[in-house]
Amino acid sequence: MEDRTQRPLVLRVVTSRLLWTLVFVALVCVLVIGGSGGWSNTVTDKQAQFVADSVRRSAIQCYAIEGSFPPTIGGVEYLRDNYGLTIDSKRYVVYYESLGDNLIPQIRVVPIPQAAPTHDIADFLGLPGTEG
Repeated sequence: MEDRTQRPLVLRVVTSRLLWTLVFVALVCVLVIGGSGGWSNTVTDKQAQFVADSVRRSAIQCYAIEGSFPPTIGGVEYLRDNYGLTIDSKRYVVYYESLGDNLIPQIRVVPIPQAAPTHDIADFLGLPGTEG
C-alpha cells in the first residue's frame, strides 16, 4: 500500500482537486468576461445590418415604383421623404452610393460610438449627488 506523504510535492499538487477547481473557475471567469464584449459587438453589427437592409428595401421599392434608384447625392434623404425610411442619425451614418439608375446602390452603415452615460447610480435612484 502506497503512503500518500511519500509522493512528490509536484504530483500531489497536480492531482489536487482544489487546483483543478480553481483552474475551472478561472476558465469560466475568462470566458464570461471575454465573451461579453463580443456579444455587444455582435448586437451592434446586427443592428447596423438591419439599418442597411431597410435602406436597401426602400431603394428597391423606389426602383419598382419609379423605374430608377435614387442618385448618390440626396438619395437617403429622398428615401426618407418619399418612402418612409427612418434612421437614427445619432446612432448610424449611412453611406449610399448609386452606381447607375438601374444598378442597386452600394450601402454601408457605420455605427457611431456612443458615449458612456454620465450619470451614476445615485442619479438613477434619485439620491442626492456628491457634487462639490
